[in-house]
Amino acid sequence: MRHVRVSLTAAQQAEQAAPATRRRPRQSRSRASLIALQQAFVQVLLERGYAKTTVREVAAVAGVAVGTFYQYVRNMDGLAALSIHQHVHALAGALRQCAAARRGADRRDIAVALLALQLDTVQRQAAAWSALFQLERRVSPLEAYRRHYQQYVDIWRAALASAAEPPPRLDAAARMVHCLCYGSISQALLTQGPTADLAALRPELEAALSACLG
Repeated sequence: MRHVRVSLTAAQQAEQAAPATRRRPRQSRSRASLIALQQAFVQVLLERGYAKTTVREVAAVAGVAVGTFYQYVRNMDGLAALSIHQHVHALAGALRQCAAARRGADRRDIAVALLALQLDTVQRQAAAWSALFQLERRVSPLEAYRRHYQQYVDIWRAALASAAEPPPRLDAAARMVHCLCYGSISQALLTQGPTADLAALRPELEAALSACLG
């Protein structure tokens, strides 16, 4: 039997990668409650640390009942995994928009633009990203990490394929530049914490991208 590769839309990819919730929010009010819970979780996480973050406090900060919390997630690990996914997914969406605006450009210019977007986005919320990167190893299953990895590689592949002159080994190039960018950023925050100077990584990573894509 011949296997046919089906291309998924960005929304379908995000749905596959998203952690399972007890109930999928359908109405705008339900979606607002779930967003409020995620924002409250990050706020309490940064103030108290994960070990001291409680369902009751997160619900209170979000302005919802404790019962509302359990309507959507089973426990704090579930909310943490969902918050990690939403941060990763939001950055992925921004990268797609950035790449779409640079169709037909030089592949190195496209890569530098996507790198700058990642550095700037993460630097603006360095404390949150640092805390979530640390939590990811505890609350997210390996399969979720694999889906996020493939989602980003696919973004890079599409971006480089749209260049005036795509790299000859497109798939390998997409994997390599993703590992260079996302890997360097995440490792800097994991090892140095939220005080990591991500801007200092830019010239080194730009040189690495240029060499990789040259």
